[in-house]
Amino acid sequence: MLVVMVRGVTCDLRFPLAGFPTNSITADFLYPVIWKAVRILETSLVDLRVLFITCDGASSNRRFFKLHGEDNDFVHYADNPYSSDNRVIYFISDVPHLIKTTRNCFCNSFSHKNTRKMWKDGKDISWLHLLNLFEQHCELSLYSPCPKLTRKHIDMSTFGCMKVNFAAQVLSSTVASASEMLYGDNVTETVNFIRVMNRFFDCLNVRSLYEGRNKRNPDLNPYNSPNDERLRWLKEDFLNYFSEWEQAVMNRVGNFTLKERKGMQLSHQTITGLKISVHSIVASVNFLLNSGAKFVLTHSFNQDPLEQEFGHYRHRVGDNSNPTVYEVRHMMNQMRAVGAVALAPKRGNIHRQNDENRFVIDNSKLPKR
Repeated sequence: MLVVMVRGVTCDLRFPLAGFPTNSITADFLYPVIWKAVRILETSLVDLRVLFITCDGASSNRRFFKLHGEDNDFVHYADNPYSSDNRVIYFISDVPHLIKTTRNCFCNSFSHKNTRKMWKDGKDISWLHLLNLFEQHCELSLYSPCPKLTRKHIDMSTFGCMKVNFAAQVLSSTVASASEMLYGDNVTETVNFIRVMNRFFDCLNVRSLYEGRNKRNPDLNPYNSPNDERLRWLKEDFLNYFSEWEQAVMNRVGNFTLKERKGMQLSHQTITGLKISVHSIVASVNFLLNSGAKFVLTHSFNQDPLEQEFGHYRHRVGDNSNPTVYEVRHMMNQMRAVGAVALAPKRGNIHRQNDENRFVIDNSKLPKR
């Protein structure tokens, strides 16, 4: 099912606007569907203003972005022909999916599929460093330096590849600090890589007004000013990290083919997605703050509500991973009618939010005429 969902940035709106059964999808089919949805939202009595379009890194979605620009490295916005104030619509590659694809590239570096040999400034960025940390200091140790790290994080299964929290816990400051303390200079670039990705995810996963204060992590504070240092770090330091990485790989001395040099970095699709998301989210945050918003939570820019929607479809037909088209259409109409979206699935590849009190369903009879 191709589902187009509308979510609010400044409110709790989460509404599945349309659903289409598909075997496969191309950008040519996606283009009119998305722009028709934008037209309905912008020009109908609903009067909603579309700020961004978020999707995962599927090839059809990446091609849909490129249809709006010329032969550039990436396209992160398009003109909105239905807006009355000459606004643009930004394209965002879903940040939790980017964290998973980054972790997948990392886990295949010198390990698992062994399709990559990531390298930067004379040192390897290897999954074996994480494997050694876990087996030597975490698995059989009474006092583990990384208590959240388990065998499921290390031995990548099909189910484990789908879990965002597994990827976030691998690319965490706890793992970076433990590796740096125990192995020193041997894992310098691996530690730097993990720290960069950890801060990137923290900056773009702000979920609460008080989480940064409670966890003593300033990167989790809400955005209150267009001059926030994190916005500058994302557009300059973070993106420059990958530019310097690419330059170091291309200038590396040795008889390497172009394919081998590409394998010393993250995948091209992941790097492009990171660039698109950073430019679009920074521009969206600036637009909201300059338009009168008191604060912005960057968690609102991902597609977690859509992931929860698919969790409902699987959960409400008896934990069936492959419901039929008719079952999905029935559940979509049912959840629209009675607000069953409030019943979030307990298990899934995203964090369950505390939404129990968001909807109040009143079953009292309506007054007769």
